[in-house]
Amino acid sequence: MLRPETTRRESTEERVTRFAGDAGIPLLRIGLGVVYLWFGVLKLFPGGSPAQDLVERTVSALTFGIIHGDLARLSAAITEIGIALVLLSFRAPRSCAVLLIGHVVLVSTPLVLFPGEMWSGPLQASFQAQYILKNLVTVAAAVVIASSHSRVR
Repeated sequence: MLRPETTRRESTEERVTRFAGDAGIPLLRIGLGVVYLWFGVLKLFPGGSPAQDLVERTVSALTFGIIHGDLARLSAAITEIGIALVLLSFRAPRSCAVLLIGHVVLVSTPLVLFPGEMWSGPLQASFQAQYILKNLVTVAAAVVIASSHSRVR
């Protein structure tokens, strides 16, 4: 008669699941942090970001023309670099989530402010609009990061 094993080996699926649980949120923060840092640094330099014109016009519209041109570009750059630093600090997950969602709301405003440029028809988003709409993933990531509060050691 065979004896049941007193200890069983962890299956590959269980190891992958455990790894995903342990590493998922840190990898999410690192990935988003690198993207925000990269995009923010590009905006530090005139002509460095393909979104420069849209960023400058959006910030100008949102501030009623008070902040425009280089100052608009630099304020966007500093904001994105700041968000990156919060993400990469592995601290304040709820504050980080609020910053991410707030940023996504602000960068989504061109969809409404400049509809002629963003939409060529119903559900026909321009390349710029598609670039903005992918930020829905950032909102989902922000929710996951906020939920990590109790898991942070």
